Amino acid sequence: MTKILVVDDSATSRLLLRAHMPKTGDYQVVEASDLDGALAQAREHRPALVFLDYNMPGRNGAEIARELRAAGIDAVLYLLTANTQQGVINAALEAGIQGVLEKPITADKLAQVLRDAGL
Repeated sequence: MTKILVVDDSATSRLLLRAHMPKTGDYQVVEASDLDGALAQAREHRPALVFLDYNMPGRNGAEIARELRAAGIDAVLYLLTANTQQGVINAALEAGIQGVLEKPITADKLAQVLRDAGL
């Protein structure tokens, strides 16, 4: 089973990602809404892939990516955002995020990210 962590302060965004997961794969989606939850879920489940919302209260997705890496979490990281300004993308890439899943999430976009991540 491939474990995927989605970190987003919006319960609706987390629900949409879960709803668009391919039905043909063996995926388990776990969720967090902030840094503390992300660290706890990542340590417990050791996900292969982590989606990080960029615009969250407290810390943005790039900052959380750095915290996950510092905690020894070795997952593929993707930014989950509607904000695709170059500055946001650059900050994400500098933090070790490998790609972007642009909101609004669709089944096709998500399937492409899973393929790109080798999952």
